[in-house]
Amino acid sequence: MPSLRGHLVFLARLREPLGWELPEAAHDVVEHWATALLGSEAPDSWFFTDQTRPDTHALDKNDPATWPAATERWLARRPALSPGKAQPPETIAFVIGYLSHIGLDTWEAYQHEQFPAEARAAAPAGWFSAAAADRARRQAVLRALGEAPFPPDLLVGVEELERAPLPPGFPANAIRRVAAGIVPALPLSDPWAISRISPLRERLDTPKERRKWETQRAAVPPATAEEYDDALRSAIRFTLDAMRAWW
Repeated sequence: MPSLRGHLVFLARLREPLGWELPEAAHDVVEHWATALLGSEAPDSWFFTDQTRPDTHALDKNDPATWPAATERWLARRPALSPGKAQPPETIAFVIGYLSHIGLDTWEAYQHEQFPAEARAAAPAGWFSAAAADRARRQAVLRALGEAPFPPDLLVGVEELERAPLPPGFPANAIRRVAAGIVPALPLSDPWAISRISPLRERLDTPKERRKWETQRAAVPPATAEEYDDALRSAIRFTLDAMRAWW
């Protein structure tokens, strides 16, 4: 699955293509960037609430029958948020962030070999990546995303996240806790240092843990530039299509 940091990197990558396809929405994301970042981490607020992951993602990672159309299902449960173009600017930024998260997670599920064949046949070919079809290569791509540089000019501080508005009906404290816990990892470039930052669980910084981490990394060779670009192109296409349908 994508990492918390990877979701924020993915949202940053979406800003330019979003501007081409939904310029009004992109404007609100730029103007309310901290709120968009909060939206990007909001699906994982379930760690600190009585909700479950299927509640916030609209899919169960252990049930392939729930993978198709998860983003549409999430929006259908929240009719007051649609259509997107009718929402206040802060809500637009938040939902774009939220859809970037569940869009990437759902796209990842679409790449699995267990994805229902009928749904695969009905989906656009651009939603699938040859580079992400193999589990190990998919892991490599998502690891690269989670460790990719975050644009320095898009960095925000914890104080800005605390001040940023959120739409009603979402667990604000839990969302801020997740986002505030991962933003310190954004300016980092060392993979080991990045891996030690998590608001969800303690990550020990010991020689033993580092040896274990290095062994796990060595088992999955890094993604090539071609693999990374192919997978990200497909994931962006999938997520933008979900955003356009909402808009």
